[in-house]
Amino acid sequence: MEINEDALKNFQNSKFDFVDAKGNDVDFSNLSDDVKYTLRDGKEIVEDNMSAKDVVDTINNEYGKELNV
Repeated sequence: MEINEDALKNFQNSKFDFVDAKGNDVDFSNLSDDVKYTLRDGKEIVEDNMSAKDVVDTINNEYGKELNV
C-alpha cells in the first residue's frame, strides 16, 4: 500500500483532509490497519470508518488522475 506522491500533493492542496478517530491529523507515511480514518470536508464528515487501504485507494484514485484541459 503506497500513496502516489503526486496524488498526495494534490490531496493536500484540496479542501479535504483525513483524521483518525481522535480527530488528529493523519501521518500518511505511517498508516495503520488498526486505526479507522475519517475523510472530512472542513468539519463535515464525508466518509467515516475507513481503513488504511481505503485512505490509500481514495487518494490514489481521486487525486492521482491527470486532468486534460
